[in-house]
Amino acid sequence: MRKLIGAAMIILASVGIGYSKSRELTLREKNLEEFLQAVLYLKGEIRCGNSGLSDAFRNTAARCGENYADFFRGAADCMDTNTEESLHLIVEKCAEQYLPKLSLEEGEKNRIRMLGKRLGYLDREMQLRQLELYEEDFQHFLETLRKDKAEKKKLYRSLGTMGGIMLAVLFW
Repeated sequence: MRKLIGAAMIILASVGIGYSKSRELTLREKNLEEFLQAVLYLKGEIRCGNSGLSDAFRNTAARCGENYADFFRGAADCMDTNTEESLHLIVEKCAEQYLPKLSLEEGEKNRIRMLGKRLGYLDREMQLRQLELYEEDFQHFLETLRKDKAEKKKLYRSLGTMGGIMLAVLFW
């Protein structure tokens, strides 16, 4: 009886791990979509609102999803209070502080950290062009993820299930 309960627990735990990895893909897609939307808001604030960067970041924080609102708000506050640091360092520190909890790959997080380096010293037109490049990059990240997402989700769930069954049989 104990072996049967143990085997069932192993199988359930493995299935849970597989479904957890599958869910991470869905969360990553959502996070990429939200950042892409935030980039569009930021671009609109700079283009149409004729805002400075701190105001543009603050207004973007008010409009974007909760995952990135703290990041943009924190960066805007640091820009207003800290005149000695470059925008690159401010955005990088805020990214380190607010983005680790998000389900993103390291390359995507690095790309977000680079936002300040691209925007800090340019005129309005160059800032808009840099944001268009960011938009293209994150659309590419999103397209790549969506192309493989269904296969990977199925693979994670199947591997979790099969791995649990294999472990249960192995220790039986």
